[in-house]
Amino acid sequence: MVKFWRDRIEKRVLRTMETPGPFAPFSFDGALTGCASLYKAGVRLRYAMYESGLQKTRRLDCPVISIGNLAVGGSGKTPMAIWLARMLLGKGLHPVVISRGYKGRLENETAVVSDGRDVFLNAKTCGDEPYMMAMEKAFPVVVGKDRYKAGLMALKRFAPDVVILDDGFQHLKLGRDLNLVLLDCNQPLGNGRMLPAGRLRETLCMAKDRIDAIVFTRCPMDAFSGSGNRFFVNDIINRLPSVPVFCCTHAPFVSQLVPAAGRNNTDDFQSRHLKGKTALLFSGLAQNASFAKSVQDLGVDIAAHLEFCDHYRYKEPDFTRIVARAKALNVDFILTTQKDWVKVNPAYFRDVTVAVIGIRLRFSDPGCLQKFVLDKML
Repeated sequence: MVKFWRDRIEKRVLRTMETPGPFAPFSFDGALTGCASLYKAGVRLRYAMYESGLQKTRRLDCPVISIGNLAVGGSGKTPMAIWLARMLLGKGLHPVVISRGYKGRLENETAVVSDGRDVFLNAKTCGDEPYMMAMEKAFPVVVGKDRYKAGLMALKRFAPDVVILDDGFQHLKLGRDLNLVLLDCNQPLGNGRMLPAGRLRETLCMAKDRIDAIVFTRCPMDAFSGSGNRFFVNDIINRLPSVPVFCCTHAPFVSQLVPAAGRNNTDDFQSRHLKGKTALLFSGLAQNASFAKSVQDLGVDIAAHLEFCDHYRYKEPDFTRIVARAKALNVDFILTTQKDWVKVNPAYFRDVTVAVIGIRLRFSDPGCLQKFVLDKML
């Protein structure tokens, strides 16, 4: 019964976050707006304590790049951290990525997830995003709620040229040399309200003096040529005229194909091979609809989409339900995300074929962003 009401309240809050309002004063949504006012006051007080010196910002002995956003939910921070780390590696530098390890068992501790070759922790222990980055096996990944402490561990173990903070914009305890803020091109500021009545962690006005560059993600391709609907984007650009702006789109790809038992694995299976196929989707993301849109863009016929909350921890009944639904619909594939697959027991999917979808960032002018970052770092 407790779970039933908790799920109902969670769904209602999520619906409110997407609703522009206005809300009736004594409604549930109106109560959330009141809570948002209290949250906003708390954020302002915290920032004032750092500005006055009552709270200290500490620095590491190497450059620090923060990747973050203004709103909760998926704007592409993890793919951006991977892109940035690989770009720096390609320039001969040695980056380390530091993540909080949200929802992992070590969230309040500090630990090495990967040294860039071997992965030492699983997703349940270190969190979904750190594990995904560690599986790149290209750069070290460290987790810790206290990013300064995690940074000291990274410096001692790996002597990096640069530290990348995944989702670090609001973590003022650790100083940084460059703040990259990612905003979803389709809804950059959500409904304009702060948590829990909206998705904003802080307003643009609060954040503007700390933003070094903005990266608009999920931009339609026509936005690169300037012909798309850019009302919200242009409004933000006009409010921050001196801040550099970069645009990218999310390009889905098949990161892994897990064939059903008795079927041959196809090592060269690519996303274009999904075109015209039927699929059942399952995902536990902040924006499940974005995953469905990416799959539709691949030309897939979506028979059903089983949606779960962000960072959902799958259980045996969930696997049974997903596979049973796929068999009942007689789909060609089950599709899910890299973030979800790291939390799945593959043994339950042995009778079906699963395609795991990853996201790469495709920039309108990648060289321009590279130059901007390197000029700041070197």
